[in-house]
Amino acid sequence: MKNLQILTAFLFPVFLFSCSDTGQRIENADSVSEMATVDTAVWFDDDRVWENVDFEGPIREEPELAGADVTVRGNDTVTIYQANEDILFDLDKAQLRDAGVEKLQKIAENIKNTTNGLGKIRVMGFTDSLASKAYNRDLGRERAKAVEDWLTSNGGFDSNRIRVISKGEQNPVETNATAEGRQQNRRVEIVVVRMPQSS
Repeated sequence: MKNLQILTAFLFPVFLFSCSDTGQRIENADSVSEMATVDTAVWFDDDRVWENVDFEGPIREEPELAGADVTVRGNDTVTIYQANEDILFDLDKAQLRDAGVEKLQKIAENIKNTTNGLGKIRVMGFTDSLASKAYNRDLGRERAKAVEDWLTSNGGFDSNRIRVISKGEQNPVETNATAEGRQQNRRVEIVVVRMPQSS
């Protein structure tokens, strides 16, 4: 018993010093990214990664998505999957339709086949401009979140790879003055930026 007390008395200060040293290294770092691994550090600053994404890039043909009513844009580094509201959701709702789930399954498979599990994903929700900005922002977020939840729960994606962003009524692709234009503006975009391969 006495040996156990002596051992405890010796180990407790060592434990405290270790914890304090870790805290000190974090406090002395200019940013948490300094403590990240090389791969993580490259991807830590999200804004840098996304600065050069061309959301108006060329349309790509993806045989896996033939007949899925999904527009695919991008290049060797970036892929943007665009699905209009009527494909994924009912009007003014944020619950995925059964047909929308089928589309997401095809998109998820395509992402896996083209990224090998690497890269970052942003799910962006867009609306038309009929309701208030706050309402549209909330609806865009709820829809993007529904897609993210499906990707992580059913698509096999790590939640650390995905970030949800609501654009609301920002960045319309068509005019909001017509029903057809508003329908085009109500959409979700899944944007995938592949992590550069180390040489």
